[in-house]
Amino acid sequence: MKSRRAVRPFLLTILAGFLALQPGCRKRGAQVADKPRERPVQVADELNANRLGDFPGSIYRSQAASPIHWQPWTRETLERAKAADRLVFAVVAMPQQPGFLEVLAALEADSGRVAQINASYVPVLIDGDSAREIGLLTADLCAEINRPLQLPLFLWMTYEANPVAWLPVTSASQDAVGSIFEQSHTMVASSWKDSPDYVLKNSRLDNGGRQERIGRRRNTRTASKEPAEDSLRAVRQLASYYDPSSHTFDEAGGLFPAGSIDLLAVAALNPGVPAEIREKALETLNSLLGDILPSPMFDPLEGGVYTARRGSSWAFPSFARDCVSQARAAVALFDASRATGNAAASERALDLIAFAEKTFLTAEGLFAIGLSVQPDPANWVWSVEEIEKDLPPEDAAWWIRATGMKGLGNLPSEADPRREFFRKNTLGMRQTPAEIAAGLHVPVEDFLPRYEATRKRLLKVRNERRGEFPRDDSSHAGSTFRMVSAYVAAYGASGQEIYREKAISLLEKARMAFTKGPRLREFSRDAPAPVGEGRAFLYGLAMQAVLDVAAISPDERWLLWADDLATTSAELFTAADFLKECPDDARLIDLPVTDLVMLFDDSTAGLISSAEGRLAALGRPLVESFSKFATPLPDYVPERPILHTDLVEATIARLFPVVVTSGADVAPELKVAVSRLPARAVRRRMAKPGDDVAAKSVTIQIGDQPPLTVSTAEELRQALLPPPANP
Repeated sequence: MKSRRAVRPFLLTILAGFLALQPGCRKRGAQVADKPRERPVQVADELNANRLGDFPGSIYRSQAASPIHWQPWTRETLERAKAADRLVFAVVAMPQQPGFLEVLAALEADSGRVAQINASYVPVLIDGDSAREIGLLTADLCAEINRPLQLPLFLWMTYEANPVAWLPVTSASQDAVGSIFEQSHTMVASSWKDSPDYVLKNSRLDNGGRQERIGRRRNTRTASKEPAEDSLRAVRQLASYYDPSSHTFDEAGGLFPAGSIDLLAVAALNPGVPAEIREKALETLNSLLGDILPSPMFDPLEGGVYTARRGSSWAFPSFARDCVSQARAAVALFDASRATGNAAASERALDLIAFAEKTFLTAEGLFAIGLSVQPDPANWVWSVEEIEKDLPPEDAAWWIRATGMKGLGNLPSEADPRREFFRKNTLGMRQTPAEIAAGLHVPVEDFLPRYEATRKRLLKVRNERRGEFPRDDSSHAGSTFRMVSAYVAAYGASGQEIYREKAISLLEKARMAFTKGPRLREFSRDAPAPVGEGRAFLYGLAMQAVLDVAAISPDERWLLWADDLATTSAELFTAADFLKECPDDARLIDLPVTDLVMLFDDSTAGLISSAEGRLAALGRPLVESFSKFATPLPDYVPERPILHTDLVEATIARLFPVVVTSGADVAPELKVAVSRLPARAVRRRMAKPGDDVAAKSVTIQIGDQPPLTVSTAEELRQALLPPPANP
């Protein structure tokens, strides 16, 4: 009943929008309703069956056997909806957003509702991750009805792809999903039956207004007049959000703060940044790592980092994981380890890579994004008594101590305000195996098998509680490019050659799987452009991964590919006055969607800005018409840095550049040391004719400072990676 009450005000508002017409308009609507439709109705055979079986991607594969006659998001589908004289009922979901599988299962649980959907609409399933412009649009649609963004989103639209009504689904229960659909269906279907021409006209006008609002909002963005100072102000502001006394990180939201960690690390690592800013970034980073690394955000039983937390405390995760989150967090933690000297951060990052390989590696040798099931927190928390029952007494004691479990539970009141999980505990390893072994007065090598046996025993218990999770075996371009960058960062931080080899090998496979001519595709199989054509965001990820590999493998082919990607991006995504997210041949909704904010992930603006700076440092700048949309730092960014850490990071790297130029015949040890420098914080290139770089040496240029020449790996390390004090 709670869900029903929450939905009703919105439905009444939309219903009023249809019915509260001027008298003349209402009369015209009635006249249209009385007239029979002049054009014949033709229901194509394709609309009488589920058509997702042939489409790549985890969302489509997961629903290929659904009794709902799901159609793909294509022009052909809209044309068939027009011929059938039906509205489109779309569900927008993302594979990494927990709960969509449960919502779709609840939607199809009632056979009568399935029949209604199939008979009344053309049902369309939209992957808001691959069709990124639709995923971004959901935020605008939710804002229009004063609702927080929540996916999946039920979206009714005309066959002209103009939205009619929409509502985020806030609960996956069958009653809630059924209630939301039935009430909306009654209103929308009735309006369409009474006056379809009015619905078409009104939705067309509404979308025209939406175009103006989005364009006006975008065009009011003013570029900073002092981007260097504003980027530093953004770092100061970000650091000020952390309170070391309460261990809180204000404004951070619920997602794992990979972007914030990475920006603080890059600022701390950059010798061109003023010392005061570097020290503040380092201080905040040390404190933040001290809070997060031992927290339950990192799963001690199976590995991996959870994508988000419940409430304001890192003590209560969401228990959902996907490949992108593992790779992003790994890169951030490697950079943090380089900045702080915190070895635990690097160890965690290596664990995340191992978890991603175990969980998301596909049969093609690429990576899937993963299917996030809505986890029941009750299956992931433990009482002291349960641990004592499941483990031998001698192991239960050290496990309880090492994870900070308590008899009354270890969840702070703000994490569980209703005390639903009283006497329950989340698990976070506050001690390393070496520290546990020392407390037990046994050699660590003797203790490790015991530790592993205990971990596996508890994992088996938890798996029995929660049941099987679906495995995603659909190769995903974004996840694969992310893992390339994670391997590069792992090589830089650890020096292990295996990660360099993995990065190069994976990028080669990605190029074979996700390119078609000069263009990128979202999946390793062909799909219609609206479903599988690469968006600007994917090109940004690809350029990032290619440039990362170019930094550790000085092979001209990588730079040539980066050039090709940049050129293709400029051709596909440059509009008259903004950076388009969707190529024209894939765009179905006529809206100027651009990606300037870190809404679900990094932003396209941040990724392209980073690529522009790195290519320019290599003497390969982007096309000017494209570059001008990528480089500006908006003047409002210092006031809300959490949403723009990627753009701030790119601006700092551009305006406080650190460039390493290698001369001829550099010693192998120095060559390796150069390749291991932080890939995105330090620009590196080979000397060209006319460069004043002596043979067997490396020149370091930090901003406007006089160049520094070094000839050994140790000199390079001292110049760019001074050993910070451990926290």
